[in-house]
Amino acid sequence: MTKLTLKTLFFASIAAFSSFSLSSTANAQMEYMAEAMQPAYLSRDLVVFAEGLNLDDTQEVIAEAMFDAYEDEFEMGWATTQERLNRVAEEMRDKPPANSLDTLEPVLNTLGDWLVEKRQLDQGLLENIQAILVRDQRALWPAFAQRLYREKHMNRGRLSGESVDLFLIARDCDLSPVAESTISDTLDEYAVALDIAMRTRDAILRGNPKKLFDNILSGNDKRDSSLGGDLVKARIEVRDLSDRYTEIIASELAPVDSENFRNRSLKRGYTRIYRRTPAQRIIRQAAENPTYSPEISAQIYALEGSYIQELATINFKLLDLTRKYEPELQLHREQAGQVRKSGGTPQKLNDPTRDIFKKREVLGKEYIEMLRALLSAEQFLELDGSRRWIPRDEQLSLPNTAPGVGPGGLSLQGGIPAAISPKDKGDKNSKPDNSGFGNKGKPGS
Repeated sequence: MTKLTLKTLFFASIAAFSSFSLSSTANAQMEYMAEAMQPAYLSRDLVVFAEGLNLDDTQEVIAEAMFDAYEDEFEMGWATTQERLNRVAEEMRDKPPANSLDTLEPVLNTLGDWLVEKRQLDQGLLENIQAILVRDQRALWPAFAQRLYREKHMNRGRLSGESVDLFLIARDCDLSPVAESTISDTLDEYAVALDIAMRTRDAILRGNPKKLFDNILSGNDKRDSSLGGDLVKARIEVRDLSDRYTEIIASELAPVDSENFRNRSLKRGYTRIYRRTPAQRIIRQAAENPTYSPEISAQIYALEGSYIQELATINFKLLDLTRKYEPELQLHREQAGQVRKSGGTPQKLNDPTRDIFKKREVLGKEYIEMLRALLSAEQFLELDGSRRWIPRDEQLSLPNTAPGVGPGGLSLQGGIPAAISPKDKGDKNSKPDNSGFGNKGKPGS
């Protein structure tokens, strides 16, 4: 019966919440608090503490006991909170509330008390761990605390580029010890600045539960307007830090490592822009095919270089527009909620990147047509995913030389017949395409 009453209460609370048309900032704060319903640190995190702080065997045993105590206290605290919510649900079942506010008030008061207790538990565990450290280990604590916070809260980013961790980018680049030493000080500076920016953003997200709940209960969200603007500014600061340090670190590395680092950072932060396009994939696939004649291969490499140059120009424009548009979109959503709540209809915000993405799609199709003109029909059909680029009116006359291809033939002017090996997917040792992600185009071969 307990579970049933608690479930009923939650459904009633959700319905009541939806009736208030909370602003996007308030929704973000509620999302933050929903995550607080789980322990911030789990037993598996003990390995992170042990390695990051160089704990000895005795300290690990003590730390493990601290983690166990933390989990027990969390479970006990959350169980107590659930019991309070169950009692509220039973009272509401016996005496239904007159309105939504009467439903929400005891629920929010209970959750608010738990959130305060939960933060004290989280902070208490960190303080207990610090208490068992010796002097050399205490010197490691600031950098460790930054890393711990960064890894646990990086996923709160909403803007492109806001969730990039340059420490992970550097790790994935497989840099030499000399290169790692070169950028070490800059990464340390980045860690300090990012930690401050993330904590500022998260403080706005977290807010004050009691004040937020009071605003919900009173129907007053006037403060949300300015809060939304502050949150967008804080998100921009986090994003800009990673963008800025991407360029600083890239400038300290050798050319090859520099390009690799920048490309990985851009692809991680602005995936929609910098992930490989369909045209890139199929042209690269053709460039790696060892069965073509040297003349055809040379023309494909030249085609690829030209496409990468044009693509880089478009991508840079998309990057610039995206960095300007996304913060405006976040703020517009905040303001739209206010407009709807007052009975109005918010204006639609036009996406300036839409036409540029369409232009990029058209460019890709043009270069794929150029690739088709270089290859015979059979050669083109051997490329994975090639059929999608053949116009529908030509589908019926496709040559029957590849699995799943219909009967007929296709004649392309400029096509050069060559020996075909359907099972051959290309030389894996061919030079990979690592261009097309940076801010500058790369000349064709």
